Amino acid sequence: MGATTEQMRGWTGPAVFSFGFRPFFLGGAVWAALAMAVWIAMLSGTFALPTALDPVSWHDHEFLIGYLGDIIDGFEMTA
Repeated sequence: MGATTEQMRGWTGPAVFSFGFRPFFLGGAVWAALAMAVWIAMLSGTFALPTALDPVSWHDHEFLIGYLGDIIDGFEMTA
């Protein structure tokens, strides 16, 4: 365990990159906000993506594949 402690103390970069799971949680949060904004624009009719999915199915897909995947990856990297 001494090597891990020494590596943590010796880290001089940004805090978000100090552990492997942090970029995944940050990416998941950013993607959740962006996908929600796109989904609301799709529902209101102001924006249309060239996809075969209707807005509700697209939201389901992006939540399960985009957001949940990032959070699961981040959680698995904490172990």
